[in-house]
Amino acid sequence: MVTISKIGHLNNFFFNRIDFNSSDYDEFGYMLKVAFVEEKLLEAGSFTGVANIVTTSHVIICNFEVNKKVLQIGTGIPGYITFTIWDPKVSFSWRKHEMKDGMIGVLWKNEHQSVTGTGFNGLPISIEENFFFKLCQIKGYPELIHQLKKSELFHVSKSSLIKIRNLLKLVTQVNTLEDSVIYELIEDKLVNLLINCLASNLTERTSEDLTNPKFVKVIDYIHENLTEITSVNQVCENTNVSGRTLRRMMQKKYNLTTKTYINSLRLNQVRKELKSESNNSYIFQVASEYNFWHMGQFTRDYKHHFGELPSETIKK
Repeated sequence: MVTISKIGHLNNFFFNRIDFNSSDYDEFGYMLKVAFVEEKLLEAGSFTGVANIVTTSHVIICNFEVNKKVLQIGTGIPGYITFTIWDPKVSFSWRKHEMKDGMIGVLWKNEHQSVTGTGFNGLPISIEENFFFKLCQIKGYPELIHQLKKSELFHVSKSSLIKIRNLLKLVTQVNTLEDSVIYELIEDKLVNLLINCLASNLTERTSEDLTNPKFVKVIDYIHENLTEITSVNQVCENTNVSGRTLRRMMQKKYNLTTKTYINSLRLNQVRKELKSESNNSYIFQVASEYNFWHMGQFTRDYKHHFGELPSETIKK
């Protein structure tokens, strides 16, 4: 439910604020479409999502919390560079990386894919690319522009990240500040803090390789062949990854079994299609398309995952 919506202009500069919460993860994902991402629930139980979004002339910031494990797939905002900032109390997997405190992911002209842990608090910053590049030049960091074009991960000072996170929470959650003050804090102080944070660590980057090509291959195969997969062994055979290795990687990356991950994706796709239908007879057709052949087990799994029957989804 949207609780606050404010749109205005400050001396010809744009300012927009939206605060909302939802117990429907589809609705929550729709509200986050500003980031061009799609949400998929990977954990059973009641969902709760809260988000505070502030948009200025050149910057979009979001402070969101979800109480369940969620998969996000999508792209960055066209014309913007998005920096993945989050509360390190809950780590998460982003693209090919196990994200830890002291890391910032860069989403720019590439695909976004992440699995956020239970109780995740995200604080992404999206900055209009021309505006950001101009500031880098003015501040004397042209090499930062070149680094952004070839890197998707930065290792930065934890103390600098604390300042950035605190400022993000301030401007998204404190409603007593004047709009003009929030605008200046975002477009001036926040952006400059981020640039200084990234630039000061250009020569101190670690060479640690967090990429696992085998895992990326497996995930790509699962998403591209979701309707054809009938077993975990099939995934292993088609990706040349042993069952033991796959179990270890999936547990380490997502803290899930491979079967649970696949079934969660399939259940999400079934629910997405059922929400656009009004005929109960369609349930079996969609379920079988995603290899759910035992309708009793499918119905139990569906209700356990989403807290409602497939027929209730259609009625909604």
